[in-house]
Amino acid sequence: MTRFLTFVYAIALIFTVAACSIKAPAIEPTLNARADYPAAATQRTPLEPRGFGEALPEADVREIRLPAPYDEARMEYSGLAWFGDTLVLLPQYPERLGQDGSAFLVTIKKDAILAYLGAENDEPIEISLMAFDDGGLSDTLVGFEGFEALAFSGNEVFVTIETSSGKPMMGYLAAGRVTEDGGSVSLDPGKIVPLEPQTDFRNASDESLLIAEGRIFTFFEDNGSALNPHPFAHVFDMKLNPLPDCDFPNIEFRVTDATELQPDGSFWVVNYFYPPDLHLKAGVDPIVGSYGEGRTHKRSDRVERILRLRIENGQIFLAEEAPLYLSLTAEGSSRNWEGLVRLDDLGFLAVTDSFPRSMLGFIPDLE
Repeated sequence: MTRFLTFVYAIALIFTVAACSIKAPAIEPTLNARADYPAAATQRTPLEPRGFGEALPEADVREIRLPAPYDEARMEYSGLAWFGDTLVLLPQYPERLGQDGSAFLVTIKKDAILAYLGAENDEPIEISLMAFDDGGLSDTLVGFEGFEALAFSGNEVFVTIETSSGKPMMGYLAAGRVTEDGGSVSLDPGKIVPLEPQTDFRNASDESLLIAEGRIFTFFEDNGSALNPHPFAHVFDMKLNPLPDCDFPNIEFRVTDATELQPDGSFWVVNYFYPPDLHLKAGVDPIVGSYGEGRTHKRSDRVERILRLRIENGQIFLAEEAPLYLSLTAEGSSRNWEGLVRLDDLGFLAVTDSFPRSMLGFIPDLE
């Protein structure tokens, strides 16, 4: 009997250990709305390893100091564009630059930028202001959340606008003109068309504008394969009449602005990731898998890079070349680059919004 009881006890012990080793299936969190995650309150899950081998070179950003108060975070720049040889900085809320309801854009002459980059001093660059009349759109559009992108074609001007009037967001493309003397911009409230968002996340809209082949293209900011498996660009003629959409590449993280078109049909976009944006986190980044990543990027989940694209017969493709990585800040702050233009054959000019502050920077080519 004793041997029998010992045998039964052993069998019971084996089944108990086996049962304890079975784990319940993990439940993945569901994010059904984009949120502004406070960095201190967010538990960040590191990305999977993203490539091996030698690190790609990274470009150091040289700051072009803006004079006060145009360097303050409240300026919250959201776009850049060339108007001839004048660089135009678009604040998300242009009325913050004026008084008594007046609104302005910030402008800088290209000659002043080139002189600044060729000098050793660190004094603020000279800027001017361009009056901006939004035709009342900031007051009449329900849930207005600011201007996001800017482009010029001759004296015509185009902007994208973000609102929280959809499910939950709705974007718009609006048009206007620059005065003959180039001193002010006026939008026409009768020239505006909706830009239906491609996801249902908060704060996501069309943040980039490109004028190419006599058409206007707008790009949604979230194009990762998990969130937006079939991204596309909205397309319009120059009178804002809608044309068939065209496919846009799956690009992980955020696309926040596009440069002007180059003679060879190429252009560049800013590709940015702020780790607390958990819904944008990508376990696999095909660009890193194909080309690798920069030295500082190998040690961080942050992403700050510039990608080259091209347009051909109305179709948009990701160029088969490595991205230009920006050297990340050593203290760990993320620079939310919201505007990008090409500076001749020297490199790029980029501007941040309020994170970590309003900053204009020069990014040299590495070739």
